[in-house]
Amino acid sequence: MRLSREIRFSLVSPDKIGTVESKNSWAGWPSTNAVVPSLVMRCVIEGEPDAESGYLCDVSQIDGLLRAIATDLLICHPQRFPTGELMVRGICREFLKRWKHTSNLVSISLATNPYLEFSIHLEQDMNLTADENVTVQLTQQFEFSAAHRLHCSQLSDEKNRQLFGKCNNPAGHGHNYVLDVTLSNQVESQTGAIVSLATFEATVKERVIERLDHKHLNHDVDYFAEINPTVENIATAVFEWLDGHFGEATLERVRVYETPKTWAECAR
Repeated sequence: MRLSREIRFSLVSPDKIGTVESKNSWAGWPSTNAVVPSLVMRCVIEGEPDAESGYLCDVSQIDGLLRAIATDLLICHPQRFPTGELMVRGICREFLKRWKHTSNLVSISLATNPYLEFSIHLEQDMNLTADENVTVQLTQQFEFSAAHRLHCSQLSDEKNRQLFGKCNNPAGHGHNYVLDVTLSNQVESQTGAIVSLATFEATVKERVIERLDHKHLNHDVDYFAEINPTVENIATAVFEWLDGHFGEATLERVRVYETPKTWAECAR
């Protein structure tokens, strides 16, 4: 059984936190009206639920530990972690040192804004004995707008209408697609990063966004001349276009949201 829990907090100086906790835990604590970074920290643990209570873990224990780490490492000493990669690595190490529950940590993540997240997955990287051996994942979000028509030329018009409904409209229809791209690598000692963010963004822009943005996929993108541009096939195409183009960093997965309710993911 796995359980996920997240906290939200602002990087406000300790002398401005005060002693009264926010009454809106959804919005996070510490909360502030100052213009400072607001972060999200999330962990996933794994184990067997207690037979009597049904709890895998009382989430207040997780909250307490995550908030203590946020205060001790990030709020009081932000200069120790100049990059998100170093920050999530420090959080993970501190969590493992302080965690006394019988369940195991599976992953820990830090979102520095709604579109950029750093994470460590212990299933993939159990060697945390040395900083240079820790693999960090970076996920950044992009967007593009495109039109498409769902249609298979080998099927009859009637079968296409039955299968795709209004998405088979001959004129096509559009979506504002959202794209998540996840890379992994060990943290480079000099930069504190796993990849140059500027290079990451430029690569995705050149190889994906410029190909798809404001295009009719069926007519303007050669890849989809004979391939139905479903969200599944778009995710496959994006993975193929990006794989192997980030230097030493590895492309782990791409996730394409066709709508907020529908996404397809292609992973290594």
